[in-house]
Amino acid sequence: MFNKDQPATAPPVDDYEMYATPSATEAPLQPGETEIVRRGAAPDPLAQPSTDFEGSYKENVITVHGYMHKQGKRTIKGPMHKSWKRRYFALEKAKIYYFHSHLECRQYFTTRNTDLVVGAIELKDALQLRPCARLDLPHRGFEVLTKRRVWVLCPETDEEYRLWFEGVEEAIVACGSGNIIERKLPNVRKYYMKGITTYRTLYFLFLILSIVEIFGFIFWFVVGVQPCDSSNRTLACGDVYDNSPDELNCLTDPMSGWFTPPDWYMTLAGVDDVVCFHNPPYAQWVAFFALIAAELVSIVLGALYYLGMWKPVRRGAHYFDEFDPKVPDDLWPKIDVLLCHYSEPAEETIDTLMSCMSLQYPPHLLQIYVLDDGYCSTKWTKGNPVPAIELNKMVLEKAGDLRQEVAQFMYDRVCDPNEDIEVYAWRKLHSSANLPSASRPKVVNRADCAVGSFRDDYRYPGLPHVTFVGRVKPEMNYSKAGNINNCLYNEGANGRYMILLDSDMQPHPKFILATLPFFFDDEDRQFKNKYSCSCLGCQNVAKMCCASCKIAGVPEERISFCSKECFENAMHVQSDLHRRQVNGTVSDTRVNKKDLRCMNCDSKLGKSGVCRKCNTNNNNGDTDMSILHTYSDDVRDNAVGFVQTPQYFRECVQLQIGDPLGHRNSTFYDAIQTGQDGYDCASFAGTNALIRREALDSIGGIQYGTLTEDCYTGERLVSMGWKALYFRKDFEGEAPERIRLAEGLIPDSVAGAMAQRKRWAKGNFQTVLMKKNKSVTDPEWKRPHVDIPKYRKPNTFMRRVFYLNSTLYPIGSIPVILLYYITLYFLYTGYAPIFVNGLRVLVALVPKLIVQGLLQALSTRGVENNDVVRSQETRFVYAFTNFTAMLGAIVWKLTGRKSKWLNKRDASRGSLAELPNVLVFSAAVFGIVWAMVRYMVAYYNRVYSHGDSMLCAAVLMGAFIAYNLGPSVRMSIQEYFGWSYQSLMDQGNFMGSISIAVGLMFIALWVHVEKPSKKQTTGGESMTSERSLFDQFSELIGLPVRVQLQGGTSTSGVLYCIDPETDHVALLCPSGQDADYSIKMLLAHHVKALEGEATDDRYLPTLAALQETLRPDSDELNQEDSASLQNRQAQFGQFLNKVLYE
Repeated sequence: MFNKDQPATAPPVDDYEMYATPSATEAPLQPGETEIVRRGAAPDPLAQPSTDFEGSYKENVITVHGYMHKQGKRTIKGPMHKSWKRRYFALEKAKIYYFHSHLECRQYFTTRNTDLVVGAIELKDALQLRPCARLDLPHRGFEVLTKRRVWVLCPETDEEYRLWFEGVEEAIVACGSGNIIERKLPNVRKYYMKGITTYRTLYFLFLILSIVEIFGFIFWFVVGVQPCDSSNRTLACGDVYDNSPDELNCLTDPMSGWFTPPDWYMTLAGVDDVVCFHNPPYAQWVAFFALIAAELVSIVLGALYYLGMWKPVRRGAHYFDEFDPKVPDDLWPKIDVLLCHYSEPAEETIDTLMSCMSLQYPPHLLQIYVLDDGYCSTKWTKGNPVPAIELNKMVLEKAGDLRQEVAQFMYDRVCDPNEDIEVYAWRKLHSSANLPSASRPKVVNRADCAVGSFRDDYRYPGLPHVTFVGRVKPEMNYSKAGNINNCLYNEGANGRYMILLDSDMQPHPKFILATLPFFFDDEDRQFKNKYSCSCLGCQNVAKMCCASCKIAGVPEERISFCSKECFENAMHVQSDLHRRQVNGTVSDTRVNKKDLRCMNCDSKLGKSGVCRKCNTNNNNGDTDMSILHTYSDDVRDNAVGFVQTPQYFRECVQLQIGDPLGHRNSTFYDAIQTGQDGYDCASFAGTNALIRREALDSIGGIQYGTLTEDCYTGERLVSMGWKALYFRKDFEGEAPERIRLAEGLIPDSVAGAMAQRKRWAKGNFQTVLMKKNKSVTDPEWKRPHVDIPKYRKPNTFMRRVFYLNSTLYPIGSIPVILLYYITLYFLYTGYAPIFVNGLRVLVALVPKLIVQGLLQALSTRGVENNDVVRSQETRFVYAFTNFTAMLGAIVWKLTGRKSKWLNKRDASRGSLAELPNVLVFSAAVFGIVWAMVRYMVAYYNRVYSHGDSMLCAAVLMGAFIAYNLGPSVRMSIQEYFGWSYQSLMDQGNFMGSISIAVGLMFIALWVHVEKPSKKQTTGGESMTSERSLFDQFSELIGLPVRVQLQGGTSTSGVLYCIDPETDHVALLCPSGQDADYSIKMLLAHHVKALEGEATDDRYLPTLAALQETLRPDSDELNQEDSASLQNRQAQFGQFLNKVLYE
C-alpha cells in the first residue's frame, strides 16, 4: 500500500495538523497506509502520466485531496438545485472518494473500511471535464460529466481549483475515456436559471385557476345567496328566528330581493333547496364587490409580473483586462463618468468623486463630469430671451458649495502644500463661463436643456480629467434629464461610453472593467463561429470541422479547418484528441471519423468540399480575414445599449434592523431584472449603469416628459433594437472577486422613502399617460447621425409585457387599499366578504393560492428570504403612497400641471404621508382584539353561530395586515418621538408590558360584551335597569322565550300564544318593532285584564298562561314554593310599574 520508492512529503505544519489525526505527526507510516502526495494548499510535483493508466500511477497514491463543496442529486428532478454539502475529497487513480471529514478519509485509506465512504466518482466513465459556467456556485467549480450524471465540485480556493482540475484532467486523459472540453470559461457567458419548465407549467395553471376563482366568486360565493341558517337550509324564515338567539336579518328572496336568479344559477351555487336567505347589509355588498375588483386587478398584474420572468438569466464575465486573448490597447474606449448632483450634501458628492478617481482604468481615457444642477437659478421675464442669473443661495447654504469643494479636492491632489496660492484663486485659473447676453442670446447647441453654464476643468497628467459643470437652466429645465443632456450635447462630452451615477452612489474601482466586457464580446455576435484554420501554418478562415469531435463537445476552434487538404495534412484523425472522442464518446468510429461539417450551416460536406445545403465552396481560401477579429464593439457585431447593475447600500442602522422599508429592492434587481434580461430588455434605473453613447444619440439623449426619465429612456432604447443587459458581480468567483459594483445611501427617514417611492410611481405611471410622439427638443439642434442595430428584431410582445409591468405597478395599490376595507369591516362586524359555500372553497380558492405560492417561490428563487418578505411588506407600506402618486399622474394628465422634483432627503420626518399606515395598523390591532372577544362570547353563549365562527378568519386577515405594516409603523413612531431605531424592541421588558396591556384590554372588552349567565334573584333584590326587558321578562316568568319578527305590514295588534309542545312563550312582533315593544304590549293587556277591561280575543291564551304562571293554585304549593312565588310576584309588580309607569 506504500509507495516505497520515495518517502512521503509532509505538508506544512498548519495544513497537516488541520487535516491529520492528532497522533499523525508523531507516528511513522504503518503498513497498509496510502501515501498522500499532495493537497490543495500544499502541492507536490506530479509525474507526467503516460498513455497506459495502470503503469503511470504508483500503487495507491492519493494525488489530490481536500475539502470541496458538492451538490447532491435528486431522485426526481425538480425546479431547484439541491443544497450544497461540504465534503472531503481524495483522488486515487481514476476514482474520487468523498467523506464527511478528513479524519474519516485518513481512516479509510488505512483500514479500507467501505462504510466510511460517502460516495465515489468513477473517472473511467467520465465523458467531459469543463469549468462550470453556473453563477450560483459557492466557489469557482468544475463539472465532471459521466454516463449517469453531472458532478459539480467547487474547491474552496483558486489554488485548489487549479490542482483539482489538473489532477482530474490527468486521470481522465490517462484512462482514454473522455476529453477536456474547455479549460477556461468564455469571456462573456449567459446562465439560464434552473426550473424554467416547471415555472412555465405553474404559470399556465395559475391562469386557469384564476379563471376558476373568478367563476367561484360570481357563481358560488355571492353573499346574496347565503342561507340564513346554513345548518337548516330548508327552514322558513319564521322557523329560523324560532331556532336562533341571534339577531338575524333574513329574507325569503335571494340577492337582497334586488333580482331573482334563474334556477340554473341557484342549482350551480348549491342553494336551490334554501328557503330563507341572508340579507347582507350594503357595506357587506361593497366588501364583496371590492374583493372581486381586487382579485381581478391582482390577477392581471400578477399575470404580467410572472410572465416577465419567463426566461430568467444571469450573466458572467471576466474583467476586461483579463480577457483571453488580451484586448489590444487601441480598442480600449474613452469613458465619461457623469456624476449628477442637485441639493444633496456636497460631502457625499465629494466622496463619490473620490471613488470615481480610483476607478481602475487608464486615466487618459477617463473623464469625470460633476454636474451640479443646483448651483445657480434663473429668473425669466416675459419677452426677454436672456434670464437673470444668480447663485442659488438656498441650496448652497443647505448642501454646501460643491464647486468650491471640487476645487479643494483637486487642489489637495495636484498642488504643493507649500504653495501660497489660495484655493479660490487657483480655481479661477480653471474656470470659464458660457452665459447668454442680449447680443448673443443663444450660446449652446441645444437650448432645451440649458442656456449656458459655469465650468471648471482640471486636467493633469496621471489623473482623470475632472470637469465641474453648473447648468444655467432654461425656463423648462427637465430636472435630471436636462442636466445630463446638457453635458452630452453642450459641454463636449465625447466618450464612447458613459457611466451614470447619483451623487451618493460610489462605484467600485473595477466597475468599468466588470461591465465593459459585454460591449466587446457577445454570445449572439455575428460570425461568432468563425475560427482560423487549426492546421499548423495556415491562417485562413475555417469552413469545416470534425463531426465526431463536435458531437463530443470539443471546442470548434480546436477542430476547425479551411479545407479538406488542411484537414488531412493536420492528421487530425490520427491525433489523440480525435481518438479519445471516437473511442470514449462515439460508438461507431468507422462512419464518423472522416465526416466533415460546414461551419456555415452545420451540414455534411461532399467529397468536393462543397456544402450540400448552402452550396458553399469550403475549399476556397479567398475569404475576408477581417471577420476573424476577436473583439469588437461595433454596432454590427454588438448591439448592447447599456448594462445596468444593481443598487447596493452602505451599512446603516435601518439595514441592521432588517431593512423595514425595503430599500434593497432585491425582488426587482434579483428577480424582475433577471427575467427581463432573458430577452435583453433589462430596465434602466438611472444610475449604476454603463451606457453606449451611440445608443443615447440614436434617441436624442435622456428622454423628457416624466419624473422617471430613466425608465422611459430604457424603453425607447430597447424599442430601437438595442440590447439592455443586467449584470451583478457579487455571486461569481472567489470572495475577492465577488464585489458590489456600486454602493449608495438610503433615505434617512420614512417620509424620505415615501417621497422617493412616490416619485418613482408617479413617473412610471406618467409614462403610460404621456404623449410618446411629442417632441420638446430644440428644433434648431441637429441630432447626431449614428448607426443603430439593423439585424436584430426585438421581441415586441415581451417588450410590451415588460413595459406594462414596470409602468402599471402603481395600480397594484388598489387591491391593497380594498383589502384594508374588507379586513377592517370583517373584523368589526363579523360579516365575511364572501359566502363560504362548503367544500367549493377547496376547489375555487385553495388550489390557486397554492399554485401562486409555488410560482412566487420560483420567481424569487434568486432572492434571499428576508428580502422576499420585505418585498411583500412594501406592497402594504407604500400602498397609499403609490395610490396618491397614481392620482397625481392622472391630475397631471388632465391639467398639465408641472410635476415637482422632490429630493428624497427634503422630506421631513413625521409627515402626513405616514398617518394612513399608522391608522390602519392601529385599527387592525384593535379590531383583532375586538373580533377575538366577539368570537369567544359567541362560542360560549350562543346555541347556533351565524358568522361568528368566521371571526377566526378575520383575525388572521387582520394579523396579516398588522404584520406587514408593523415594521414601518414602528419606524414612524420612533422618528416622530425622536427615539432610536433600536427602541420599541424587546428591551426594557417593553414587549412584556405591551403584551400584558393587550391582554387586559382583551379581558375588559370580553367582560363588557359578554352577557351574564341566567340566574334566579333572591328576595328583596331589585331588577337592574341595565338588562333588556326581554331578558327580565324571560327570567320572571320562568319559561324560555322566543321572538319572531313578522314580515307582514299589519300593525293592528300583536298576537301572543303558548307553544303547546315546548311550553315556550312565543311573541310575534309587528314589522319594524323589537322584542321590548312586544313585552310592553303584553303587559298593557295584562293590566287591562286585571282591571276587567275588554281585550282582544287573540290575546286571551297568552294572558291566561301568564296568569297561571304568576298565580297558580296555592293549595298545591309547599311553604318554600309559596315563598318563591311571592318573591316572583313582588318582582313582577316592580317590573310592571317600571315598564308601564316610569
